[in-house]
Amino acid sequence: MSIEQVKEEQGGYATIGKGKNLILVPGWGMSSAIWQPVLEKLSQHYCVYLVDLPGLANQQSLEDYSLENIAATLLDKLPKNAVWCGWSLGGLIATYISYAFPERVDKLIQVCAALKFVEEDSWLGVKGQVFEQFKQEVIKQPEKVLNRFISLQAMGSETVKDDIVTIKSLLKNSPQPNQSALISGLGLLKEVDLRSEFSELTLPCLTIFGEKDTLVPVNNASEVAKLSCHAQQYIFNKSAHAPFISEPDLFVSTMVSFIEDQG
Repeated sequence: MSIEQVKEEQGGYATIGKGKNLILVPGWGMSSAIWQPVLEKLSQHYCVYLVDLPGLANQQSLEDYSLENIAATLLDKLPKNAVWCGWSLGGLIATYISYAFPERVDKLIQVCAALKFVEEDSWLGVKGQVFEQFKQEVIKQPEKVLNRFISLQAMGSETVKDDIVTIKSLLKNSPQPNQSALISGLGLLKEVDLRSEFSELTLPCLTIFGEKDTLVPVNNASEVAKLSCHAQQYIFNKSAHAPFISEPDLFVSTMVSFIEDQG
């Protein structure tokens, strides 16, 4: 079943499946269609909520594209208790919600989601000027930038060519993202630093890395471990920035194992 075929609407977002609530939050410039490769199997275990961020996939944009306003918009449409799984920018948002509204989050899964995307001292990441360059390109040629970004997400993966084809196919029917939302999203990726907030989390957390990821370096795993001794980590050895595309079966089994763990 494709996401376009999911007809049931609960709380303003499409849902599929029954059971414990599982919220999937996509990354920068991406619609919830990106989760298609793992949707059917996840929905066999959970009631999956397919979130689209403000300004994307026909969702109304925000004048103030802050973490606080995005969180308020999402929480208004979503169940009181759920496992939150966020990818890339979506992981940053899910982490903020876990910190600011812990009563709404049962468990947190961060998928290739840096707590801080810009490099600083021993913290590895993207150079700050790259975000500014991306911003200027989004202003001039947003569609071209999104196509380039798809390639960046797959770069390094053992199945890079197949991954690029898959991502483009999944997104081909998604509406063009709002340009202001793209620019504001880049601003969040450039400015936000949730390392301190993450260190204060007490709820169960799984941080997923892609071994080949060029956007969120796996070498930051040790730095993340220093921030939280109780958070779990898993590294997908064949994947770059999108392990649910490159290794979907392993991704599902890893998620289910973490969510069902009673320890």
